[in-house]
Amino acid sequence: MENIVAQTHNLSENDAYLSALASWEACKPPYTGSHMRVCATAVKTILKHLGKPRRSKYEKENYLRLDFSKAGKVTIYAEYPKSMGLKGRKLGEWPELTLPIAREKAQELAQDGLTAESVPQLLDAYENDLQAKVERKKLGEHSFYTYRCRIKQLRESFEQREVFSDVTYPRLIAVLDSWIETKSNNQAFELFAELRRFWKFAAPLHCGGRNIAASIPDDYISSRVQRPTPTRRFTDIESIAQLWINVAACTSVHQKNAIRYMILTGVRPINVSNLRWEYINETAGEIIYPAGLPGMRGAMKTQKEFRLPITPMLNVIINEQKAWRDSVEGCNRDYVFLQPRDITEPFSKRSLDKLIKIYSPDNALKGVVHEGTVKGKSGAFNTMCRKFLKSNVIAQMRARGYSRSDTREISQLCMHHSDNRSDPMGEHYDFSDEILQEEIALKRLAFEAHENSIMAQAALLRRKN
Repeated sequence: MENIVAQTHNLSENDAYLSALASWEACKPPYTGSHMRVCATAVKTILKHLGKPRRSKYEKENYLRLDFSKAGKVTIYAEYPKSMGLKGRKLGEWPELTLPIAREKAQELAQDGLTAESVPQLLDAYENDLQAKVERKKLGEHSFYTYRCRIKQLRESFEQREVFSDVTYPRLIAVLDSWIETKSNNQAFELFAELRRFWKFAAPLHCGGRNIAASIPDDYISSRVQRPTPTRRFTDIESIAQLWINVAACTSVHQKNAIRYMILTGVRPINVSNLRWEYINETAGEIIYPAGLPGMRGAMKTQKEFRLPITPMLNVIINEQKAWRDSVEGCNRDYVFLQPRDITEPFSKRSLDKLIKIYSPDNALKGVVHEGTVKGKSGAFNTMCRKFLKSNVIAQMRARGYSRSDTREISQLCMHHSDNRSDPMGEHYDFSDEILQEEIALKRLAFEAHENSIMAQAALLRRKN
């Protein structure tokens, strides 16, 4: 008897479900207020029978999704086909939001709505934009490599399907806090700056112009960690002279001369690697790194022309490299310094740092390293020759009677750090030939004094040994 009662009870429930389902299916778009009331009543029985929390109706022509809960609550959403690439959003609740107004809102969003691209997708677009700048010669390849490393860190900080326009201010703060906790101080600063550049790139098109990253206080990172500081490490003339002697043991003439060229000129490693034979004007006694031109990057970081006098030892280096070039078949004849293992490629700037580390004497680097040190925390070898040129030029020119202010300007001129007002190669400044020649002569005097002091110290060390 109990089984018969249970079957009768289930049959009654099934009839109610089928009746409610028929009422639900009878309501077709476009929907009216009457349809909404019928569906809101029917959905309670349907969802109770199915054991589900909600059920939806669609008006695809008007981009509407009507969400009915088991309590009879109706929420209206704008929902778009994937082909439109638009992000759906909640419009409101019925009956407070009427269907005609909901249709108008959905159509407006379809015209100028937020896109549904994820953060990783837009990071790819950002990276492609930087790549295009490299191709247009507006961004250096080495800078692009650095940006790509930072973009990779940003990509790992967001979920694969995290929609860009859904990212909130608290979400970005959580990302910054995780960087502060897990990254070095300098990495946190760099990633914060990259995050802002990325949001500035993506927000106008994909977030309605709302740039939440710009709202983050500028000092959010700096107020929580110690600001990174450059190295205060330095070297002395004894160490540089010993390095000059030690590199004579290099297995390749390119290795030896590349290091010695950097010691004498103080140029950055990239300007050793990119030195071309066409830059060398032996008739004028100068090495001329060209300035940047429209659509073409210059050889130097400042994009301005830079003239180096060919001192006696530089002349020896150039002649050695020329003799090697003329005696070897199949080598690259564009660049002065070539890779020992591949003579068709220019010398690697990273090899310079490694070679200086190998051949520098013990305790070549002086100074104190602290927790906030960035460049030079584990070794300032990549800037050692450049920093020594600055200090040595000042010392040598002071010994020759120049004032402190004059020696500072001369050292800036030798390092290509001078601004346009004092740089004879600067654009938009009409220097007379007389002044130009005087500046070039002064630079030659400084480089020769720098060279002579190193050669004298190297000779002294050889006699001691």
